[in-house]
Amino acid sequence: MIKDPTLTEQTEQRILKYVTEKGYQLGDIFPKESEFAEILGVSRVVIREALSRLRMMGFIETKRKRGTVLRSPDMFYGVKTIVNSGKLDLESLRDLYEVRIMLEIGMADFIFLRKTDESIALLEKIVTDEDKTDVNDLERLAALDIQFHSTLYQISGNKSLGTFQNLLNTLFTTYSRSKNWRSRQIISHATLVGILKKGTTDAFRTAMRLHLNTRFEDMEVLFSAKNAIRELGDRRINVVPLS
Repeated sequence: MIKDPTLTEQTEQRILKYVTEKGYQLGDIFPKESEFAEILGVSRVVIREALSRLRMMGFIETKRKRGTVLRSPDMFYGVKTIVNSGKLDLESLRDLYEVRIMLEIGMADFIFLRKTDESIALLEKIVTDEDKTDVNDLERLAALDIQFHSTLYQISGNKSLGTFQNLLNTLFTTYSRSKNWRSRQIISHATLVGILKKGTTDAFRTAMRLHLNTRFEDMEVLFSAKNAIRELGDRRINVVPLS
């Protein structure tokens, strides 16, 4: 059942509507609390609470000698708050895990559009480091895996996508990976780089789907009831990285 918005929430929306209708631009000075209270017909306490919420979401910022100014909001504020709360249930965690897999597969067009010789060289360096790493050094291999996929997000050139990926990295913290992961892996990082250099967007997208195949296979284990019980006292779920 959807609850009716509180007076503070209603006031928050009325403030945003007011500044939009009045044509306020980013960097413009906001009216004072007393002015908003008179304009909207509510108490200064309610105005203060509404402005505080807008400030936390990044809509406004208080600057010395200027007052409160309008700014571009942090659209990931809500996601950050939820991720850091440690209150996500297992179904929500699984949903986020699936979203990240979708992003990895779906960003092929943007990677091909914005790849450079320098960015490909970075990926090749990571692959070389992987080859030099002992197969039993799972922690190092996991770190390189995250570095490889983070670099792909950076190549896509989408800042919002990169921010979202960083948020998910804070949620899905590596604690282990199966020792047979390489033998189960259909497409390696090295193959992905080769396709990125000489292949096509469609080939890369298909290869990425195959590359992530072990993650599809492992999902039932990662989000089993056993893992759910383990997480009751932990703010983060520890799962293997996407690779």
